[in-house]
Amino acid sequence: MIALLAVLPATLIHSELGATPLLAGVAIMFAIGECMHAVVIGPLVADLAPEPLLGRYISVFGLMATAGLALGPAIGGEVLATSPDAVWWGGALVAAVIGAGFLLSGDRIPEPLAVEAGVPDVGEEPRAATQATN
Repeated sequence: MIALLAVLPATLIHSELGATPLLAGVAIMFAIGECMHAVVIGPLVADLAPEPLLGRYISVFGLMATAGLALGPAIGGEVLATSPDAVWWGGALVAAVIGAGFLLSGDRIPEPLAVEAGVPDVGEEPRAATQATN
């Protein structure tokens, strides 16, 4: 989301030479975020899934990721044909709404799933770290 919001000033710069370093920095920031996301999201889905539905949760996650990769360029291409700036401003709006939704949802991980996934309480070490030290 930060990388997407960082692209918005590039839509206001009317110089290719001025926008190029900004967009290069955004691409690097986006790539680092993707690397961190890819490492965390799979195990998170597996940890939060109930044991009998583990395969279903992982397959639905894979389907959603693939659907986003398939539909994103098609929708983005249509929006880009309409207005080049609309892609970035529309993406920023969608990211802001989703981010606000996550912030408003608060701490909604059900307690049994949080305990099974090893989510520590505030000030508590994760279970794996405490088990290794005992």
